[in-house]
Amino acid sequence: MRRSFQIILTASFIAYIGGFFALQLIAKDKTFSELENRTLATKPKFTTDKFFKGTYGKEVETYIADQFPGRETFIAMKSRTELLLQKKENNGVYIGKDDYFLQKFETPDLDLMNKNINYINQFAENFNVYFMLAPTATKLYEDKLPAYATPYDEKLFIDTVDNGLKDSIHTIDVFAALDAHKEEDLYYKTDHHWTTLGAYYSYLAFCEAYGIEALKMEDFDLAIGSEAFYGSLFSKGNFTFAKPDTIELFIPKQPAKLEVFYMADNRTTDTVYEMGQLDKKDKYTVFLGGNHPIITIKSSVNNGKKLAVIKDSYANAMIPFLTEHFEEIHVLDLRFLNMPIATYMRENGIEDALMLYNVQNFATVNQLSLLGK
Repeated sequence: MRRSFQIILTASFIAYIGGFFALQLIAKDKTFSELENRTLATKPKFTTDKFFKGTYGKEVETYIADQFPGRETFIAMKSRTELLLQKKENNGVYIGKDDYFLQKFETPDLDLMNKNINYINQFAENFNVYFMLAPTATKLYEDKLPAYATPYDEKLFIDTVDNGLKDSIHTIDVFAALDAHKEEDLYYKTDHHWTTLGAYYSYLAFCEAYGIEALKMEDFDLAIGSEAFYGSLFSKGNFTFAKPDTIELFIPKQPAKLEVFYMADNRTTDTVYEMGQLDKKDKYTVFLGGNHPIITIKSSVNNGKKLAVIKDSYANAMIPFLTEHFEEIHVLDLRFLNMPIATYMRENGIEDALMLYNVQNFATVNQLSLLGK
């Protein structure tokens, strides 16, 4: 009886494994995972060189893992099991209170920080620099962190950077601006970005520092872009139990006419909102279509003011507000560039620059040497 049971168990296991193997052979490969927001490995090409180097076997392992039948179902099961077991972190993302996912801030590289401070100080010798280092929800909503969570203090890092910058640089205390409204929805719960409302309050802080009158809330019509946004932290932690976020758009009641040129794509449009992106997984790319090397925005405000925005993706939600105040905005993402920024500024007659990064991204950015060229 015992031997019969063992035979049945072994045969069932072989059939189970064989069934998945057969499914993988006949199933069409997927190229992209909406759940994980990443490109999946496709069937590797065999070469004798890769075989003897051992890389072919690793590629096959990755391919099998990415194309495993029912992969997303198993990911969902794992996610829900971890929730039941009260696991508080997955892949560097904390499961916080009130449905917030909060990105862990690792101890930063202070040598890199000091190098970047020096690059900014050198840049400010020739240009008017406004510097905005934005906190993430991890700091602003630290009361929502799970017990025993120990991220590095974002406010300490921001203060250290600000204190290292030259007095001529206009450091903008965006933390205080956001903290004054922290009871409002300033950050997405499933994504690492601030909401359009959070970007609006940051825009107010910039206008105060720059000396221009900001548009009031009543100067905009609020439109719902999407009520089904699952952001980067949802994908990073595979938290399939998450509730979706809502993306709001602030539409000026008396908008300036725009000419938005995406240099890398050689494409021009008349809006900073790429509405077609709302049908995709990463709906935050509704703002300027995501990240691009260089975007130039010409506005009908016709006041001669020019601004360079040197930035990461946090700026994308704030730039639409700035179009009501500047005749030209040059959006520069150094992650996709390899050119001297100072030369670009001079060639385009730009004297003012806003540097806008979120604190966690700034802690790892290694392209600021372009500022000093």
